[in-house]
Amino acid sequence: MEMNNIRLSACYIVRNEEKNLPISLNSVKQAVDEIIVVDTGSTDNTKAVAQNYGVKLYDYHWQNDFSAPRNYAIEQAQGEWILFLDADETFPTPLDKDRILSYLDSMQDKEMILLTRHNIDNLDQQRIFYKDWSPRIFRNRHDLRYQGRVHEYVSKSNGDLQVGYAPMEFYLLHTGYAESISADKCQRNLQILKQAIDEGAWEPVYDYYLTDCYYGIQNYEAALQHAIAYLKSGTFIYGGNGRSYRMILECMRALGMPDAEMLPWAEKACQAYPDLPEFYAECGMVLCGMGKLSEARALLQESLQRYDEGTADFRHETYFSPEVAAKVAARLGEIAELYGNKKEAAGWFVQALDYCQTNDRIVAKARNFLQKNKIII
Repeated sequence: MEMNNIRLSACYIVRNEEKNLPISLNSVKQAVDEIIVVDTGSTDNTKAVAQNYGVKLYDYHWQNDFSAPRNYAIEQAQGEWILFLDADETFPTPLDKDRILSYLDSMQDKEMILLTRHNIDNLDQQRIFYKDWSPRIFRNRHDLRYQGRVHEYVSKSNGDLQVGYAPMEFYLLHTGYAESISADKCQRNLQILKQAIDEGAWEPVYDYYLTDCYYGIQNYEAALQHAIAYLKSGTFIYGGNGRSYRMILECMRALGMPDAEMLPWAEKACQAYPDLPEFYAECGMVLCGMGKLSEARALLQESLQRYDEGTADFRHETYFSPEVAAKVAARLGEIAELYGNKKEAAGWFVQALDYCQTNDRIVAKARNFLQKNKIII
């Protein structure tokens, strides 16, 4: 293909991804004009798998720096736009070339495009545990390169990046944060971050990344400290900083801290993200623990109303999934039962089952109440 006809280049850096890579490649191969794969030291069949797809394959010596091989891959690409994916990211259906190019043509004033990622445990069940935005498409220009040894990000050498948010039809499935592999990744990333910090490469955003690392290895005290430090720094990450509030609340729970100490953080999160349903639910759950059931009930109901209406700013990442909605509905059922209103309780438990039937604990709780009260659904 002539160089001036290469509109979209797909790029990957890989290591021991023989299982994930073909799934991802199959989802993009018809939509891109070339595929660049940079291997950083695979010991399995990753390179052979890549070659079967006719990619441009390169070797790169791993140096504990994720930006370096990414930037090397960009230097090999000839496309006007770069689509940079991880091997554990895939489009749910093959990316349509005409649709993605038409969309990019409409983004003439943008330099980087964020795609929604559905973070899931596996591709079979596709249970979403949270959604985020990730910069995955950007212009192939010399002033746009990755920075950071770990949790690398696209940076512009002069001025601010002009960013666009892609339509939901271009969302990705991502298995890289699955529980089965998350702890190993966190330990690896922690060592790289520590090395960078020891060498004087500190950035305020490192508190954000350290929060995830320490939480992933269950060092909740350290994770809590870094999450608070990150929010105090005033640093911004695309998709919003709501995850840091969530980490603070999760760490406080794991550490068994009093609900009264958690409540101010949940309230701050509500103030910072008034359109997101999750922090109303967080406040409601904390108030339940404090015995303030009337206040809790109102906030839990508001969280479900916001979730059902779908009025949240789409640019904010969210972890309010159908399973979370089911937990909230089940808690409202329990509150109604405590108040002696069995009819209302039944309605909430039925709604919990409507939201989600993959959580055994919620399903058992709802069905036990309905069976005990001889309610047939």
